[in-house]
Amino acid sequence: MSLILTSIISALAPAGIEVVKDIAGGIGRKIGGLSVEDEIKIKNADIERLKAVALLDTPAGNISPWVSNLRASFRYVAASVFVIGGFALAFTGSEYASVGLELAATASSFIFGERMLLSLKSRK
Repeated sequence: MSLILTSIISALAPAGIEVVKDIAGGIGRKIGGLSVEDEIKIKNADIERLKAVALLDTPAGNISPWVSNLRASFRYVAASVFVIGGFALAFTGSEYASVGLELAATASSFIFGERMLLSLKSRK
C-alpha cells in the first residue's frame, strides 16, 4: 500500500509545487504592487530563457529524421524500459521484487506527473 501512496505523491508533487509557487507569486505581486510593465518584463525574461534552452537543445548540422525522432522520444523509451524491467524484476519472485516495483513506479510517476503538470500550466 505504501508503494501506491508513494507513487501518487511523487506524481502529484510537481503539480502541487507549481500551485504553491503561483499562489505565492500572486500574493507577492499584490502585496509588493508589481506593475503591469514589470509583469511584462518578467514574462519576456521567461520567454528568452525558454528560447535559450530550445537553442541549446537544437541539434547541430543536418541530421536524419529518425535520429531526431529517437532523440525526442528518448525519455519515453527509457521510462518504458524501466517500467517493463521493473515489472519483470518484480514478478520473478526474487528478493529484489520491491526494487523492481520502485523502478516501475518511479518511471511511470515521472511520465504522468510531467503530463499533469503540463496540463495544469496550459489551463492558466
